[in-house]
Amino acid sequence: MKDLSYTIYEPIEPQKELVARADELIFVKDGFSFWAMTGSVFWMIYHHLWIPLIGFIVAIGLLTGLAHLFGGVPGAGGILFVGLSIALGFLANDIRRAVLERQQYQMIGAIAGHSKIECERRFFSHWSSLQKVISNEANI
Repeated sequence: MKDLSYTIYEPIEPQKELVARADELIFVKDGFSFWAMTGSVFWMIYHHLWIPLIGFIVAIGLLTGLAHLFGGVPGAGGILFVGLSIALGFLANDIRRAVLERQQYQMIGAIAGHSKIECERRFFSHWSSLQKVISNEANI
């Protein structure tokens, strides 16, 4: 089975309580995103990627307009949409990481495993043990 890898992001100013901090963490998968390719607009809406969504729509409009202006093939807009969707599939998670960093998130780790659940379990078991050590040191 193929291993998956994720990078984990946390707000720069996280919650104080451990459970609340865990709820704020965002796991971003490395590599190609099938869902971003097949449902590009809906994927960006789901992940609140508003500026990339506007850029995607503007790019489709500009490329379609240029294709018609220079005598492109009928249906060129659809072909361009498919091409940009495939490109988005390859770039989607990198775009998501860039947006998270602009929203004051920081990468706190990376993890690999056979499934997302395994990655989450492995990360949280290691992360929670580090949090206990940090909180014990603060009480000394």
